[in-house]
Amino acid sequence: MALAAASATLVTLLVATPATAADANVTADVSTSCEGGTGTVSVSVQNDVDAVRRIDIAIDRGNDGEADFGDGPEFRPGENINFDYSGQPDGRYGVSVRAGDVVVLQRAVDIRCATPTAKYFVTAYDGTVWRVTDTEIRALGYEEWKSAGFPSPAPAPTDYVKYPWSTTVSAVTFFGQSRERWVWRHVSFAEWTRAGQPYPRNAGWIEGSTYYQWATSSQIFVQDVGGVRHALTYAEWRDSGFEPFQRRSNEGFVKLSWDDSIAFLTDVQRGQGGPIGFDRWRSEGYPQPSVAARFPGDQVWRTYGSPDIWYEGPTTFRRINGAEWAAMGRPAPTVRNIPPRPADKNCSSYGSQAQAQADFAYYYEAYGDVFGLDADRDGVACENHRY
Repeated sequence: MALAAASATLVTLLVATPATAADANVTADVSTSCEGGTGTVSVSVQNDVDAVRRIDIAIDRGNDGEADFGDGPEFRPGENINFDYSGQPDGRYGVSVRAGDVVVLQRAVDIRCATPTAKYFVTAYDGTVWRVTDTEIRALGYEEWKSAGFPSPAPAPTDYVKYPWSTTVSAVTFFGQSRERWVWRHVSFAEWTRAGQPYPRNAGWIEGSTYYQWATSSQIFVQDVGGVRHALTYAEWRDSGFEPFQRRSNEGFVKLSWDDSIAFLTDVQRGQGGPIGFDRWRSEGYPQPSVAARFPGDQVWRTYGSPDIWYEGPTTFRRINGAEWAAMGRPAPTVRNIPPRPADKNCSSYGSQAQAQADFAYYYEAYGDVFGLDADRDGVACENHRY
């Protein structure tokens, strides 16, 4: 990580919109600039009334409420005057412009013109030399270190951390209080050994972690830089600073209420996905599956001529028993492999009553007594035919 270099730069803060005195029509603005390591506060005032107007300019070095210098000139109508207060050291300046009792401008600006003082550090895990100022954090190459005169680097203020549930170790070097000034390195075993195998402390948040939530549960997960996934407790999420998480709105894990298999759905709304094994479920951090009797797009069916009912869905594909079918709400199964309507036959077409009975029974489910073999409708085909 490196912050943008910024030597001899100027930053303006707390910029308030200049107020225009309604009764005086006086406007003002303020700007700052750098030259030779010091700064200049420039105040511009415009008088647009048809009268001479006294303007009071007050500059408060340190912005502590006490004016340190300024001007109180009189302005002729239509006059525009710039006031430059040069040679000012770095710091915050409060600028106030008044026209009589009316505040025309009240603004705080910062001057940052002095060349930043550099400190040099070395990270133990890889031997990198760092140049650190108030505005820059930069890893140096050999030639840069040489051109700086080989300054002796101090040991970098590095801490080694991990999550309580993971073995992945990360090094974090604190070059300031804000996260923007922390340098992270997710160290290898060799780098950890080079640093002396320091004992890592448990951390609540580590850079590079991904926080997310599946569509099928309220659990919040985190994946660390080593790829380890974990379902967070409320206390763990709190310790992360309530890190924002990504809602994976159409993906997740599901399970049937009457079967133990778990599936991962890539499209929850359409029920598209497939079953997973225990190893995959464990690697995902044991996500809690959404439980339902059925899922979108699943099928309940049987083969023509067979009483066996099958379930085909994202979690499993197997024959089911009566209790399982009842748990689904006894859906009418789709019948597969229905034979085409046969050509016409009669009792004389068969060599025996048994043959006629078999054909009668086979086609009856789809077409009834398609050949007219059961004249008295007692379920016996060709019972009066002589064979």
